[in-house]
Parts: sequence; C-alpha cells; structure tokens
Amino acid sequence: MKTILLAFCLLLFAIPSFGQAPPDTDIFVFDMKEKKGKITLSNGKNVTNRSGYDNQPVFFENDYLMYSSHIDGQNDIMILDLYENKLTNLTQTKESEYSPFPIPGYGSFGTIRVEADQTQRLWMFQMDGKKSPKVVFEDLAPVGYFAWNKDNDVLMFVLGRPATLVLANANEVDDKIITKNIGRTIKLIPGSKDFAFERREENGDVVIYRLNDETKAFTEVIKKPSGASDWAITQEGTYITSAGTKLWMYNPKSSETWQEVIDLGKQAEKGITRMAVNAKNKRLAVVINN
Repeated sequence: MKTILLAFCLLLFAIPSFGQAPPDTDIFVFDMKEKKGKITLSNGKNVTNRSGYDNQPVFFENDYLMYSSHIDGQNDIMILDLYENKLTNLTQTKESEYSPFPIPGYGSFGTIRVEADQTQRLWMFQMDGKKSPKVVFEDLAPVGYFAWNKDNDVLMFVLGRPATLVLANANEVDDKIITKNIGRTIKLIPGSKDFAFERREENGDVVIYRLNDETKAFTEVIKKPSGASDWAITQEGTYITSAGTKLWMYNPKSSETWQEVIDLGKQAEKGITRMAVNAKNKRLAVVINN
C-alpha cells in the first residue's frame, strides 16, 4: 500500500489546535425552498444556542443533525432530533471527534478522531453504539476532512505542506493522491458517486472542482467568490457558499455566475462558515460565529 504518513501535528485548517479553546460558534437551521433556479430561506433558528463550539453540521435521514461539539475540554459527536428537540451524544469518549459524516448503507458514521498520542485518523462508529469503533485506514494520517460514497470510496483532506487530496476505498489496500493545495471543503455530490472539492491555484484563486469517481479526473465547476468560506451542494446540484454576511448560490445548469440568496445582516456580522443541506432539499444548516 502506498502509505501517506505526514508527521505534522494538529495544525492547521481543520481542527482547533491542541491546548487552544475552539471558536465560539452556533448552528442555525433554515427552511429552504429551491424552485426554478432560485433558493429562498425562512424561519432560521439557532438549534445549538449555547456558549462554545458547535460546528461541522451534516444531516442524517433529513430530520437529524449531526455535529461536533466541545464539551468539558474535548469534542464529541452529537445528534439532534430536530422534531423532538432531543440531543444525544454519540461518542462520549476521552478522545476528541470531529467532522462527522453518515456512511451510506451501514447505519454508521465516520469521524476524525484525535487519538491519545494526537494521531488524527478516520474512524467508523456504529450509530447505535453496539459495536466498538474502528480505524478505517490504519496508516493514513493526519486526516482533516472527508466524504464517503456508496461504493466505499473515501475522499480525504490529508494535512501537510501542502495539504493533499487523497482517494481511497475502505475495502481495499491502496490510496491515490488526486491533487494538492486543497481547501477543507469536500462534498459528496447528491445523486451521484462523484465528489466536489476546492483547490487554491497559483494565481491565488480558489476553484471548486468535480471529481469523477470512475475516471478519477476532475473538472472545474466555478471559482469561489472573493472572501468566500465553506460551501454545500443542494439536491438540485446548486452550490451555496458564504462571503461576509451573505449567502450566494450557483447552479452549473442554469447560472453563469454566483447570485445572492440572502443577507443575514447583523446576525452574521462575525462570519458564516460551514453549511449542509438535507436529503429532501428542505433544510439548510449554517454555522455562524459568535
């Protein structure tokens, strides 16, 4: 196996550095409608609403929101039932877990665990907690972010100088470097096995690309707006990102450039970062800095 072991500590873009308090953030969930190339948002609600780090949201089965939460000095993966407003801690470990992602078809989720010796690897947890968690890739570290498709292909942000984009399969013993100088946002494109990621070009532009899961070739989608942060993809294939207090949208099939969705104004004056869309295309979660 081509082993990639980059001996840099918790560094950089992904996970709050060891010994430092993570930023104070909250997750807001909006009702979303997408019709005829237009997205409208309403009824935004702060669903975490506490002091501290609640971040990296992802939806599970439409009405459950998974995220990483800083509690008593370390991070656990939480799941919130948005209908019942019931919160459950899915990990409750001595280690810290970040970047949850439901694994298609397995009743489980992947997460980046910061182990006791500070090794940062991808782990799999069962949703019901009946089986012990296990490492997915023994020799691949430090991993910061990832996405997982139904063929068990996993696209990962591997920290280093530069950060590299690595594709591996959970059932095989090989991995492949796709490109370098990537950003932290990696997404599974809805309705496909393809992935999307971003890369910083030599001229300083940050460009979103689509990675074909069959050919392993990637093609340009669009350049991110100046100052834009993370992004998500709707079930209609529309990319949503943030810059300043505004959310922006772009659909490769119907748009030529980014279009404004909404200005959240004073509510988001300290910045908007990560976001996620549910499978029914009815909800958008965004992280807002406090």
